[in-house]
Amino acid sequence: MVKVVEVALEEHVPLVPRGAGYGTVGGAVPLKGGILIDMSLMKEVISDEDTVRAQAGAPFSFRARVYPTIWSKTSVGGYFCGGSWGIGSYQYGPNWDQVTEIRMVNPKGKLVTLRGGDVKVAAHAEGTTGIVTELKILTRDEEDQSKIILFDSLQDASKFIEKIYDDEVPLYHMTLRSPEMGKATEKSVGYYTGKWELLVVYPKDSTVYFDGMDGSPLWSKRNMFFAAVYVNMHAMRKNVYYSQYHIPIEDMTSAIESVKSAKPIVESEFASDGKAHTYFLTEDVESFLVIEKIMGTSTFNLHDIRIDGRLPRNHLHRIKTYKKAYDKEDLFNPGKVGI
Repeated sequence: MVKVVEVALEEHVPLVPRGAGYGTVGGAVPLKGGILIDMSLMKEVISDEDTVRAQAGAPFSFRARVYPTIWSKTSVGGYFCGGSWGIGSYQYGPNWDQVTEIRMVNPKGKLVTLRGGDVKVAAHAEGTTGIVTELKILTRDEEDQSKIILFDSLQDASKFIEKIYDDEVPLYHMTLRSPEMGKATEKSVGYYTGKWELLVVYPKDSTVYFDGMDGSPLWSKRNMFFAAVYVNMHAMRKNVYYSQYHIPIEDMTSAIESVKSAKPIVESEFASDGKAHTYFLTEDVESFLVIEKIMGTSTFNLHDIRIDGRLPRNHLHRIKTYKKAYDKEDLFNPGKVGI
């Protein structure tokens, strides 16, 4: 890897790393040509007591605390460099908080190690600050149980969710699915209730108790959540347009109801930031544009080719500062961060 970077620097050729290729924000699109580096053969995973040391191209073959909804098709490096939240984020937050150390080849051609908060230099940076080769990732060993609580209305579901946050119920994961989402995944999941479904997941040894349906049929198909929904819809040759908004819990109902004229398929994944990470999916571009007009620009803009529209200001500042210091020619995934 170092040799490839050295040659690229010498010849002033752009470099773009590629994980498993399932990114939804264009992270591996070479805007200015150059060398596309396929990381998929770097698959080694070494387990420790509560961590793994995984090469960037490794699959999620271990129990990460936080992992993407389309985990079965992604690589750990691609998720770290192009993802953020995911399954487990209700308890643990964004994926980069679960990575304690990375090794990467920086824009000077040096193999460096970043630890602690410094890993944010590369987190969701899409290779603009360096080519990540290895990650040290925190794991978990709890066995989970799951329940599905059914609601006749979004308002009832929202009140229930707000109480979970107010009471600080120690869940691992929580997802709310609209009746339309239930219908869209009926064949894959194996059932359809026609109601708003709240999936709650928590450790088996927890004192938490919910009275509801057995959630295991849905939880065992969690690769059908979020990103996987539109990937699978594309695979079935269906049109799908989507946007994501991080909405404060208390505003979720009004936000979803404000776009009901577009008849979106809705799913919200909840996280430690107190927000509903909500997807709106439609099967025609006109409905998508209606949602975009009503909701405005998302704070996590999946349709921005640059990373600037998806990260908090302090996180983005770390990336830009490192980029300015080490990559003055903008050869590392050029055009993906405003500098």
